[in-house]
Amino acid sequence: MSVNISKLTSDAGAGDLDSQLQLAELYDSGFGIPMDRGQAAHWYRQAAEQGSARGQSFLGQMYIRGIGVPQDYEQAVHWLGQAAAQGDAVAQASLGWCYQEGLGVKRDLRQALDWYSKAAAQGHAGSRYNLGYMYANGLGTGRDEAEAVKWYARAAAQGHLKAQLNVGMMYAGGSGTAQDYAAAAKWYREAANQGYAKAQYNMGLLYSAGNGVEQDDEEAFRWYSLAAAQGYYKAQYNLGLYYLYGLGTGQDHQQAYTLFSLAAQQGYAKAHYQLGKMYAAGQGVAANEIESAKHYQQAAEAGYDRAQFRLGRLYLDGEGVQKDPGRACAWFEKAAMQGHTGAQYSLAACYLRGHGVRRDYVAAAAWLTLAADSGD
Repeated sequence: MSVNISKLTSDAGAGDLDSQLQLAELYDSGFGIPMDRGQAAHWYRQAAEQGSARGQSFLGQMYIRGIGVPQDYEQAVHWLGQAAAQGDAVAQASLGWCYQEGLGVKRDLRQALDWYSKAAAQGHAGSRYNLGYMYANGLGTGRDEAEAVKWYARAAAQGHLKAQLNVGMMYAGGSGTAQDYAAAAKWYREAANQGYAKAQYNMGLLYSAGNGVEQDDEEAFRWYSLAAAQGYYKAQYNLGLYYLYGLGTGQDHQQAYTLFSLAAQQGYAKAHYQLGKMYAAGQGVAANEIESAKHYQQAAEAGYDRAQFRLGRLYLDGEGVQKDPGRACAWFEKAAMQGHTGAQYSLAACYLRGHGVRRDYVAAAAWLTLAADSGD
C-alpha cells in the first residue's frame, strides 16, 4: 500500500491528529519511508499536546529508552501519567515500572502495584506477570503466592514466556497451589518450545527425575543441549554431568570438561568444583594438582560447601597447595557451618588433635555430635 507522505505531512502540520499519529508510526517503524525516530518523536509530541493518549504513551516510552529524544525519566513520567489517566494500558504498565524502579519519580511499590493492576484489568500481559512477581515477593503488598499463581497463569495463557516459566516453577514447588509436576511440565514446554533457555533447562530437570513426565535421560539430554547452546550455565553444567557419566548419550570426558569450563567462565561454583575433580583425576584433561586446587578454591570462595571441604583436605595433605593445617581447618569450618557432614567430622578431628587449631575437646564433641546426628 502506497502512502502519500507529502499530503500526510501537510495534514499533520495542519493539526490533523490522525495524520500526526500515522506519520509518527511510519517514521517509528520505517514502513514506506526511511526510519527516523527523531521525526517519530516530533509527531508523537504534536499528537500528545493535543491530548492523544496514544501519542502521550509512545512519547513517554521514547523518553524512557532515549529513542528519538534524550533519555529523560521525568519527561517520561509526565507523558505516561497523562496517558495512563486516560486509561492507556501500555502507559499504565510503563508508569508502574517507573514507580517500581524509581525512574523519574520516587520509588513507590504500592503505586507500582496499583498501576499494574489497572493495566492487568485491561488484559496487559506484562502487567499481569509483574503483578504475579510482586505478589510472589511481597512487593508493595503482603506476600500472597496464591495471587501470584493467578496472575502468572493469566499472563502465561497470553504467551508471556517468563510467566510460563514462573507459574511452572510454582506448580513444581507447590507454592500457592497444590504441587503438580504435570502442570509444571505443560507450562515449561510452552516456553521451551519458543526457545526460552531456562524453560528448556527445567524440562531437562523434569525428564531427568521423571517428575510430571516419564523419566527419560535422552529427552533430558536433548533439552539440556538446547538450553546449553544458548549459553545457559546451569544447562551447560548438567549437560557436562550427562557426558561425564554417559547419561542419555555416550560417555565423553572431553565434552564434559568443555561444558564445565563454559559454565565456570560464567562463575558457576559447581562447575569449578567438577573441573577441580577432573584435573585431580585426569579426566578429559591432563592431571594437574595445582589446576585442581585453583578450581576448588574458586568454588570454595563462592560458598560451595563441597569445594570448601575438598580444599580443606588439600591444605591438610599439601596437595596442589602448600600444606597448611590452619587454613584446612578454616575451610572445614566454612563447610561445616553449612551442614557438610564430612567437614563437621574433619573439623572435630582438628579440635580433638589440636591440629591447625588449639585443642578443644568441647568443640570437638559438639562437631562430632552434629556429624553423628547427620548420620555419619
